[in-house]
Amino acid sequence: MKLKALLLALCIGQAYGTNCTQLVFSANPNYPPFHWSERGQLVGASIELTERIFKELGVRAEPRYLGPWNRVLRAAEEGQLDLVVALKITPEREAFLAFTPARFSSNPMAVFVRSEHRFAYRGWDDLIGRTGLVARGDRFGEGFDEFLRSHLKVLTSHSMEDGFANLLRRHGDYLVTGYFPGRAYLAGKGLEGQLEALSPMVNQGSVHHGFVRRSPCAALLDAVSERLRAYEADGSTERLLLQYLDRWRATAASRVE
Repeated sequence: MKLKALLLALCIGQAYGTNCTQLVFSANPNYPPFHWSERGQLVGASIELTERIFKELGVRAEPRYLGPWNRVLRAAEEGQLDLVVALKITPEREAFLAFTPARFSSNPMAVFVRSEHRFAYRGWDDLIGRTGLVARGDRFGEGFDEFLRSHLKVLTSHSMEDGFANLLRRHGDYLVTGYFPGRAYLAGKGLEGQLEALSPMVNQGSVHHGFVRRSPCAALLDAVSERLRAYEADGSTERLLLQYLDRWRATAASRVE
């Protein structure tokens, strides 16, 4: 079986002009149900689907937990990784990551507030004059990053989890983070009655896989993109997200208890 896998990897490499037979990838360790860390291991919908795709391509893929999200991005920028999975495309990241044309999944961004401190919100302008919270390393795309820098006062938390904790401590008026990960986190922690998302969404963005440009595995970008598109089209990606949402709720609830 090992010889068969090696021959398959060599054939894949010849077909795509690369000698990529093994690959190291990482992700944000606090972004359920897409991905999160569990006892020092990365788990989640993006982790399982990425491993499945590279198995199909004959490439040995190792998910590696590196600690906080900003450390993951720094490792990618320094060429210590081959791939970062399921993240927003921004000009800053495009300097060192080549993103798949096909997305991994939709990932709208939302404004979360304390339920007893809701405010009128119709769009970005209604955040001006309030103190916001964001997780270190997060980028939002579709012009919101530029708007944030130019018009908003925000405080940076270490992670989404810290951001929600700071929101509960009244260190800010709102937190901007992914709608699905945010809802998953609140459900798992039993906080849905205390914190909630406002409507409309900040944007209707998506997350893509980003190959480190200097990695030889970047030659597989189109092959991976084709499979991401196929898995989203046949419903596999959504099924995995729902499956890992249930897993996150169960493990989070056990941690609370």
